[in-house]
Amino acid sequence: MADLTITAKSVRPLPNALVRDFIAGGTVNVGDLVYVDSNGKVQQANASAAGTAVAIGIAVAVGSLGATAAASGDVVSVVLVGAVNGFSSLTPGVKVYVSNTAGKCADAAGTVSKQIGLTIATDTILLLHTPAA
Repeated sequence: MADLTITAKSVRPLPNALVRDFIAGGTVNVGDLVYVDSNGKVQQANASAAGTAVAIGIAVAVGSLGATAAASGDVVSVVLVGAVNGFSSLTPGVKVYVSNTAGKCADAAGTVSKQIGLTIATDTILLLHTPAA
């Protein structure tokens, strides 16, 4: 399993992506996969445990304009469904999973297998709505 390469400054939602704002429950970086914790705040998703593998989307903006990292309590904009640009060296048509590395996407399943999307271009992932199974 290899984590996908992302450049935080290049991350952006593409037109028609569904974006929602959340409050960070800890450190969240632009480009991180996130899940909603028991307090209703977003944290870095991680496939090493079932409770943290249920990613809802990718953080595309945090805190103040131009920032790439949010601290607990900061606003985080998350793409829930749709295309996100800012990755590099992707092969189109590959499934994307939650990684065992906190916040990262991978090209193969982690300990808990949770697919979150597909690569649709060399720099773009399409996040798909998936049930929280």
